[in-house]
Amino acid sequence: MRLFLAVLVGCCMHGFASSGQIDAESAKKHVIVKFAPLALFDFDNSVQFGVEVPLGNSGMSVQQDFGYGHSSFNLWYSTETERPRKETYKSRTQLRYYYLERRRYKAYVAGEFLLKKVIYSENKWVGMECEQPWGNCGYFENKFVKTGRTVGAGHVKMGWQFYFGNRMALDVFTGLGFRSISVKSITPTLENTRIPRTDRWFEYDTPGTSEVVPSLAMGFHFGIILGKFDD
Repeated sequence: MRLFLAVLVGCCMHGFASSGQIDAESAKKHVIVKFAPLALFDFDNSVQFGVEVPLGNSGMSVQQDFGYGHSSFNLWYSTETERPRKETYKSRTQLRYYYLERRRYKAYVAGEFLLKKVIYSENKWVGMECEQPWGNCGYFENKFVKTGRTVGAGHVKMGWQFYFGNRMALDVFTGLGFRSISVKSITPTLENTRIPRTDRWFEYDTPGTSEVVPSLAMGFHFGIILGKFDD
């Protein structure tokens, strides 16, 4: 993470050192490094950066985001709440097409695939010798268990990217789609054990469960336009 941030700062410093007036026309062939601030406030929070790379003169581009988060910097847990040991890994891959261009902004449509993995590592009272799927358990043991929640989602998005003369860009978007959520136990367990979910209404971590639900994607990115521009 520190190496990635160092590279990002270096790229930004190089970008600001280059002069030139920037608008939608002059920026269309340049790579944009982006930061997603709202990802810090997600239930599965993460520090998320991305890179948008134009595909020649086709009006299309590819954007790839990566994020990492830990419950230690999750704002949804109060100081009185015991934080779970939770890590979040996130990838967003997007193919976009710009269909409208003006001097200071461009409008686009995009298809996106989201892959997210959330890993919980906690001590829990695990039900043993349980009658599956919903019957009683013979007894309970306090065990250290790891569970993983995997989310795969597809979105269709619409957005607007604004360009400013100081190499800054603002990408605003909204979209709809579906997401598949599945939870599995990483810790080896017996077939007749039952691992309870974390007692938080926004945590979904019961092994053996899966569902497909509608998904809403909306937010914004701040961007730095890289490369040399003509004066």
